[in-house]
Amino acid sequence: MKALLHGVGAVVLVPYFALALFFLFIGEVARAKGLWALLDVALFHVSWFALWGLYAFAILWVCLVATGFVPSFQRASSLCLCLLAAASLLVVVSLSATRSVGEVIFLLPCVAVAATSAWLFLSPGGRQ
Repeated sequence: MKALLHGVGAVVLVPYFALALFFLFIGEVARAKGLWALLDVALFHVSWFALWGLYAFAILWVCLVATGFVPSFQRASSLCLCLLAAASLLVVVSLSATRSVGEVIFLLPCVAVAATSAWLFLSPGGRQ
């Protein structure tokens, strides 16, 4: 049961993590002074993502999901999932321009992933 909850949580977290990375990228672009600095920031991040980032994120995500199915790594992977969900939630909430009921409803699955993975981390060991 823990492995299933962990796997579903990892799948649900992907769009929120991507949105948080996008908000951070937009923040970097907004801090650029001038056209050349803007192009430098954009090309640096796009080239890094195309060369390494896409593969690194995919490999790390598969490792995060896989460790949720290994009983000796379940607590550590639940903690990682909880921290990723909390960080994504913090970035999206802090860098968002609006505060509305729709935003709260949109962020409820990310809150649920953070709470569930925290519960999985704090629950007693053993197979379930």
